[in-house]
Amino acid sequence: MTSQADSSARDDSPVKSMPDLKFRVLILGRANAGKTTILERIAGAAVSEAEVWRGGERSPASMIKGQSDRGFHNVEDELRFPSRPGFVFHDSRGIESGSAEELETLRKFVEIRSSTNSIHEQLHAIWMCVPLDESRELFQGERAPLSWSKEVAPLVVIFTKHDGAVLKETSKIMEQMTKDSSVTTISRSAKNRVRGEAHRLVTHRINELKGELSDFSPHKDTLGFLTAGGMQECTDETEKTCQELIELTEGQLNGPTMKTLLSVVWGRNLSTQGFWAIYWTLLENHLKGKLGSGAPNTDEMLKRIVAIFVSGDN
Repeated sequence: MTSQADSSARDDSPVKSMPDLKFRVLILGRANAGKTTILERIAGAAVSEAEVWRGGERSPASMIKGQSDRGFHNVEDELRFPSRPGFVFHDSRGIESGSAEELETLRKFVEIRSSTNSIHEQLHAIWMCVPLDESRELFQGERAPLSWSKEVAPLVVIFTKHDGAVLKETSKIMEQMTKDSSVTTISRSAKNRVRGEAHRLVTHRINELKGELSDFSPHKDTLGFLTAGGMQECTDETEKTCQELIELTEGQLNGPTMKTLLSVVWGRNLSTQGFWAIYWTLLENHLKGKLGSGAPNTDEMLKRIVAIFVSGDN
């Protein structure tokens, strides 16, 4: 028979009492930049299923309604998806207007969250969506964040709506072709050439944007670029794009602790034992100051992880 003391010990075990893992991402972009679509593909769920947390408490579900792709009033609000626990997203309105007040609020948020010693409260990455099917001119609100990213909060620029941009360029070229000639029907081979030219023009635009954005960034080693298109539906291609976004973000994170944190939060095939084994390794190495020469060596870390795997404890 199990004693009351044994039962109490199990209830107070580390797995029962440990805090949640959190990987924080600030997602930026003008209205209709595709931020919500990116989040929905990452989460594998509609934004209406997300939760808003403010001041450590879950807010009413009505806060989500009507907010789609317009951002939240307070950048400190946390957007969490039950389908992807561990990810915490922050968003803010006004980036397209370049409001000095709004940009200063965002800058302070990045500075404070990036410098905190708490791995749970720290901002780990910034994703900024730049749509390819809209204005060719970068807004001030899209240039300013380039100077905010630091080693602890790398910035990934996501060029969204690639498919829409190619479609627009294709339509423009074909419209011009019909205006410049008496031809009203365009052959299939001609259409293929037009699409090829449209792709070339969009690719050229992407390269121009990369160069322009890189010129604004004093931290080019923490700046990454990703092109995304056709993200409206969940497909094998969108799954691949999401995986590329995670890998790009992970590759720019500073140090193995942050990289492992993202891997654990994103990973789908980790068992409960393995998940928490890695968690406690991170906890002891990061929060308790056991970094550098005081950290366990790789062999010791692996032994501890294997020990929890084979122990059968939940």
